[in-house]
Amino acid sequence: MKPARRQSTPKLLPPDLYDLTEADKERALQEAGLGMLAPDSPILNQRAKEVDPAAITSPKMQAVIDRLLTVAGSQQKRDKSGKKKRMLVGLAAPQIGEPWRIVVVDTRVTADRKRAGRLECFINPEIIWRSRETEEGREGCFSAGPVWGLVRRAVALKMRAFTPDGKQVERIFEGFTARIVQHEIDHLDGLRFPDRIKSDKKRHWVHTEELPSYPENIRRWPRICTRERWDAFKQGKI
Repeated sequence: MKPARRQSTPKLLPPDLYDLTEADKERALQEAGLGMLAPDSPILNQRAKEVDPAAITSPKMQAVIDRLLTVAGSQQKRDKSGKKKRMLVGLAAPQIGEPWRIVVVDTRVTADRKRAGRLECFINPEIIWRSRETEEGREGCFSAGPVWGLVRRAVALKMRAFTPDGKQVERIFEGFTARIVQHEIDHLDGLRFPDRIKSDKKRHWVHTEELPSYPENIRRWPRICTRERWDAFKQGKI
């Protein structure tokens, strides 16, 4: 029998440190440079507008789709120095200031995120079936700043949506991809993953410097983010 794997000692900052660090601020600036809205932007708390199916192929909507794909694709490559970026596996139009029900999802990426898959765009996505079986999984978001956590979601679903060429499709997704789809559609309804977490113990405040230590220490993370703190953060009050 192999000995039990010993958990590494997390490299953490003081547990009462909630002020953003310089690394947190630098990351926020980088994301703003991509066109991402700050977590306290009001549009992120609002329901996005349906796209008229007849307008999907219009230059206006195609420009929104192209921008989404460009921003998402830029985060699936290494920077000029060869350094790996924080991979983006999904993106919703409101996150870049567009009030439309449009999302981009990497439909082939695996949960370990070691390799990017294939970005696909869906307009007016709607979940028409989801499994009764659920699973808890780690989530973070460019629109949630330093807040990470454990979110329970359906392990499979069927989605109806339009493609960029205006065709209506139905797709079934399972596992990690189903999680991404649910996460992105939440954005279209003015929700972010911390809103889905019921227990404060599963909603965490994680500084940029701590991210390498977070996955394997998630169950014993010492710095929680209460619902009150999250609500204040997303409203720009802290």
